[in-house]
Amino acid sequence: MTVQRVNPPTMMKPFGSYCQATRRGNIVATAGVAAIDKDGKIVGGNDIEAQTRATLDNLRYALESVGASLADVLKVTVFITDFANYKGFNKAFDEYFANNPPARATVRADLVLKELLIEIDAIAVVA
Repeated sequence: MTVQRVNPPTMMKPFGSYCQATRRGNIVATAGVAAIDKDGKIVGGNDIEAQTRATLDNLRYALESVGASLADVLKVTVFITDFANYKGFNKAFDEYFANNPPARATVRADLVLKELLIEIDAIAVVA
């Protein structure tokens, strides 16, 4: 069984040697995605809700590039730079996963760019 490895044109070119989405059979994994547009510009400034929405839009693009959707997501890991932003992150997250929340771990972490407030990766299974 082959592995699909995709960097969708709707997203920026990765900083390193990785793919933004991979799929083997019905299992999908994404790299950590953040609030960065396809031109490499950070979206949302210092607003956690705006950055969360942009991050989840990028997650959706990554999933769609290999035939999956947010509804297929079983688990996400959220990396957040400051737990003071948790409430705003959670509010925006609920807009995308109100009816189909995945299992979730949320970890405080430093991110690759100091302007980023959040990064999310996912595991999905396509029915």
